[in-house]
Amino acid sequence: MGKKTLAEIESLARKILTTYFCDSDMEFMISTFADDIVWLGSGEQQKAEGKEAVAAVFRSGKDGMIACDMCEEQYHSIDLGGGSYLCEAVSRLISKPESETCLNIQQRATFVFREKGDGLETVHIHNSVPFSEIQDDELFPVESGRQAFERLKSALDTKKQEYEHQTRFLEQLYHTLPCGILQFSTDPSRTIISVNPMVWRFYGYASESEYREAVRNPLQKVDTQDQEWISALLDRLTLNGESASYRRHCIKRDGEEAWINVVMGRIINSNGVEVIQAVFTDITEQMHLEQAQEQERILENRSLRAAICTAYPLIVSVNLTQDTYHCFVNDQLEYQFPQEGCYTELQGSSIPGIYSTYQEDFTNAFGRDALLRRFAAGEQEVYMELQGRAVDGKYHWLSIHAIAVENPFSDDVLTICLIKFLDELRQEQARQEQLLRDALASAQAASRAKSDFLSRMSHDIRTPMNAIIGMSTIGQIKLNDTRTVKDCFQKIDTSSKFLLSLINDILDMSRIETDKMEIAHDLFDFTAFVEEINQIIYPQTLEREIGYEMRHLEPLESHYIGDSLRMKQILMNLLSNALKFTQPGGSICVDIAEEKRTNGYAYIRFTIEDNGIGMSEDFMKRLFQPFEQEAPGNARNNVGSGLGLSIVYSLVQLMGGTISVTSRKQEGSQFTVTIPFQLVTDDEEKEWERKRQNLLKGFQVLVVDDDPSVGRQTSLILDDIGAKTRWVDAGIRAVREVENAIGENWMFDIAMIDWKMPGMDGIETARRIRRLVGPDTMIIMITAYDWRGIEEEAREAGIDYFIAKPLFRSVIYDTFSKLDKKDSAEPAAAEKRTQESALKGARILLVEDNELNQEIAKTLLEMNGAAVDVAGNGEAAIRCFRDQKPGTYQAILMDIRMPVMDGLDATRGIRALNREDSASVPILAMTANAFVEDRKKAFEASMNGYLVKPLDITMLISELEKAIGK
Repeated sequence: MGKKTLAEIESLARKILTTYFCDSDMEFMISTFADDIVWLGSGEQQKAEGKEAVAAVFRSGKDGMIACDMCEEQYHSIDLGGGSYLCEAVSRLISKPESETCLNIQQRATFVFREKGDGLETVHIHNSVPFSEIQDDELFPVESGRQAFERLKSALDTKKQEYEHQTRFLEQLYHTLPCGILQFSTDPSRTIISVNPMVWRFYGYASESEYREAVRNPLQKVDTQDQEWISALLDRLTLNGESASYRRHCIKRDGEEAWINVVMGRIINSNGVEVIQAVFTDITEQMHLEQAQEQERILENRSLRAAICTAYPLIVSVNLTQDTYHCFVNDQLEYQFPQEGCYTELQGSSIPGIYSTYQEDFTNAFGRDALLRRFAAGEQEVYMELQGRAVDGKYHWLSIHAIAVENPFSDDVLTICLIKFLDELRQEQARQEQLLRDALASAQAASRAKSDFLSRMSHDIRTPMNAIIGMSTIGQIKLNDTRTVKDCFQKIDTSSKFLLSLINDILDMSRIETDKMEIAHDLFDFTAFVEEINQIIYPQTLEREIGYEMRHLEPLESHYIGDSLRMKQILMNLLSNALKFTQPGGSICVDIAEEKRTNGYAYIRFTIEDNGIGMSEDFMKRLFQPFEQEAPGNARNNVGSGLGLSIVYSLVQLMGGTISVTSRKQEGSQFTVTIPFQLVTDDEEKEWERKRQNLLKGFQVLVVDDDPSVGRQTSLILDDIGAKTRWVDAGIRAVREVENAIGENWMFDIAMIDWKMPGMDGIETARRIRRLVGPDTMIIMITAYDWRGIEEEAREAGIDYFIAKPLFRSVIYDTFSKLDKKDSAEPAAAEKRTQESALKGARILLVEDNELNQEIAKTLLEMNGAAVDVAGNGEAAIRCFRDQKPGTYQAILMDIRMPVMDGLDATRGIRALNREDSASVPILAMTANAFVEDRKKAFEASMNGYLVKPLDITMLISELEKAIGK
């Protein structure tokens, strides 16, 4: 594109914009339109195609145009090829004053021109001004400009009213101020120009005219002895210079004496005349008060003298010039000397009784010549504390304080010596100093802890935040790279969960330190509790290539009463630490056993052992203190808030338990936690236990597990419910056992096979056994983790059912109570059915005020097959539920903190409705408050469940499935 073409394009664009915006003439622009022109405007619905349609749009908006000036123009053109050119024009539009509008906006117009003969025609216009400024039926922000003009006009009217109000206020102030204001000329006549009412009222006149008639010059009201120096002061005043102030006595019209404080300055008054302005206030009462205070000071001096005499048992008045002394007060018996005499002799005779360490300092401080030198040099006091021997032969602490006394009657240098005994004071001082040292040490420790905390939090919070922000940026840039975006999401998820754990640690520690942490006493499923921990920890150990095993010793109950949430927090903290400090290839083991039973409580012992880097004995002494870390460099990227073990220790104490640790460097660590849980007494459970004793009577069961403790314990449990059990520790041995049984003309009814075994794994073992026995033996796979990843392969190998480790007695009982030996297909079918989402087809009412949270929860639920209605607050939720037919909603997700009506009141409102489903519909709380008392409030309001934000999709779906009961 040549320079000439470029100039023609930009000239045409400039002319179109100038005639349109500045001259309100759209005909020139219309004359350039091509038949196939397309126009896009600023409004959301503004679009037209074709010359006639676009021209009609612009002509219809002619009456709404605003006359503007255009400035800050910029043009950028591009050759599109084929004789077409794109020109983007950016400029600022400022409305002209006569338009009665106030407009100052940036506009952007994009033109596409096409060559036509020797000229150019317009085939596309895209014009934009700020969308918020323009209405759908406008081509130009007329209404916005008029509104801005009206606002400006209103603001000016308001300012005018304010100035008028201020003027009236100052006028009122001038006439009502409790001080006199007068202005007079600067020439020697000092003619009064103006006075406020306070002036003539103060002097006792009835009006301003009466005052002016009597007083021509303000100096007339000045006492004769003061007129000369005040006149001189007036002559020294300069225009807008420093003001002068003074106090003076005056006589009022009726002869009453008064005192005033005067401030004078040389200024230009409101009429533009240079004047002297004097402002005075009546200080008569203040002067009277000062006189009374002076009398009071005299009394105070006498009282002080009496107090000093009381405080000091020995006071000696000394004339240093005459070298004499006199005992002003001598109410002590410890030191005896004449009542008066020669000061040098007294000072010299005192030296042998002073402790040797202080003798030289005493002479240098209180010798006659030394005091004369010091006082001559300007010192006013000499003070010393020393030990002197009294008549009892013992040394006592005393202070000597020599104070210079001003002598208005002669040149003699006078001093007064105050002597005080300090034995008790010294003792108290030593005690206070120790307290201060202790307090300082404590404050320094607290300061270091605070600094350490802030330093750690600054790093540990910024680290995941940096990852979240960085991965978000990368994800936005790499939108088309699915693998990168997925990786970014995974890292954002990991970092956000880590950040949440930091925040939770800080909040928990705060509540512990303020004694606000409450421990729950609720019935919970112990086997489900253990399974939840395994589901969280096991994938992490796989990822880090760390061996993980959870073992238990029977008997253990299926249910206990206690705080499962806090117990889970304790174990997760300890297991997380084990993961952090155990290298790949290492192992972590959890042992669970009942230690004892007493007074209706079972003391459950949890032992977490790893073979990681271990700890030193010195570090273990401070292990449970906040922010402690043995060697931060060893795991800088693994650490959290530094509060985890401190929180664990505090929670264990709150739950009435104990925690201990043993560890050796480079060998690993073992944490042992014992917590009392209340036992559940249930007669039905005991009866069910009795019935289970014959559950597998006559069944032949093969147990295959390479862990001897698991194999033996499982065999004992199965024997206890009537089975005849055979345990082997390897897959190949299991196959031989089956072959031997077939050779003896019998078969195992059930085979329970561990998934992960050395050599032949569980799937291969099951495949070989299935080939031998056909469909007649039920094969159950034992796994420590979610089996969904291997389910298809396992089914193909002939596995009928799955059971999760650890194999609690209650888990084995429940599993076999649901199975039928003769129909092995039923468990598989049932298992398959459970994998379908229970939310499919369910209708759920989501009550949430935050739009982003609404979108997240609604999307997650709809992804799992649910239909979702949304209410923005508690009041809307009640209305929405009430207006639907009974049974419409299978569950309600209720936020707690919302405007208009919160979730607790909304729940109570729904429960109070007179309809059949108001009491039965499941209502689950959704809240960021994760504390026990918040859960109590939710359940007291008749809620059925409690979900903590940020929402975990697995937990959300699980809780909803439980509530709906599908």
